Amino acid sequence: MSMKRKPRIPSRTRITPAAVEAYRAGNRLELHRALNLPPWQASPLDAVGACPWPPSTAGGRTWAKAQELRGALTCAG
Repeated sequence: MSMKRKPRIPSRTRITPAAVEAYRAGNRLELHRALNLPPWQASPLDAVGACPWPPSTAGGRTWAKAQELRGALTCAG
């Protein structure tokens, strides 16, 4: 008997009031928790300008997403 698989839905990070508050306070740990980010993800608090890490590192691969989150947090706050 075959099973139907659920289609993969990309995980979307929601900008919550707790995330905005943590961003305003500069609290990196609470911001990562509120946004449900993995520990290797670059923090939106640091995502300003060009990426300081090589492209093959975890920070380099997640820099664009961190900049996107920073923009969303800035607009929400």
